Amino acid sequence: MKYPIPYRKKDKWGFSDVTKKLLIDCRYDEVIFPFSEENFDLALVKFAGKQCWIDTAGKQCSPLADNVFPFTPSEISVIILDDKNVEGRQSTENCLFINRSGAIAFKLPAITADGFRNGICIVLFPNHKYGAINAKGDIVMEPEFDDFEAVFDALGRHYFRDKNEISKQNQDLIKFEANQCFGYKDRAGNVIFEAEYFSASDFNEGTAMVARWPKAFYHIKSNGERLYPKDYYYGFNYKNGIAKVVSDMPDVNPFVHARWGVDYYIPLNARWGYIDKNGNEFWENE
Repeated sequence: MKYPIPYRKKDKWGFSDVTKKLLIDCRYDEVIFPFSEENFDLALVKFAGKQCWIDTAGKQCSPLADNVFPFTPSEISVIILDDKNVEGRQSTENCLFINRSGAIAFKLPAITADGFRNGICIVLFPNHKYGAINAKGDIVMEPEFDDFEAVFDALGRHYFRDKNEISKQNQDLIKFEANQCFGYKDRAGNVIFEAEYFSASDFNEGTAMVARWPKAFYHIKSNGERLYPKDYYYGFNYKNGIAKVVSDMPDVNPFVHARWGVDYYIPLNARWGYIDKNGNEFWENE
């Protein structure tokens, strides 16, 4: 495994190696983003209600902040030190644009920002008008809009569509839906697995998270083989060899809140943890 793995002891998080030896002590409230190349070998954690980037030695690389956005390919993370009552703020020291070491990538008089999408970032300027900048800090849309949504609409689809999403044509198998269930086809359109899963993810890193019935989620390989025998209440795809799953089995009907538009309900007190592709669990509840 290239990176330390998020490891939970009761309700505190740290990081371990593949043998579960702790490399960074369990002192964080949450791991928001595990270590990854996309975020320049850093992890985003929450500590004392604030967020910051840390390196693989556990060194803090950014100031504690209310809101921190992922890095862009050009190595910029947007940091919002205090995201409360931003529209009433006058200070332009509240919004920072930093690189992986925590140094200022460029200076811009901004009160708050939305984070970058496809190289564009919506910003609230000192005149309390919204505009947009590129990854060099150049203004690409003048600050003349009264609200965020107006800039969002003016930028259009090229702003909110992620060009970096994996194309379905490049996946091992392609998910399809039939009779409100899911199956998988190959790239030629041949059905490989019939639509018999009530929930199924796209394939990533050669695996997908599937479930034939509620509270029974697990990962499969592209040949349909399970990676491990255990079922989980819910989980996500693997990324960099680890997957986030609900580590307990809440005694809750996952469809009880369907009237709220929630397809599958995850209780707020549900615990999360990470597993590797052998099903090894990186947490301790005692």
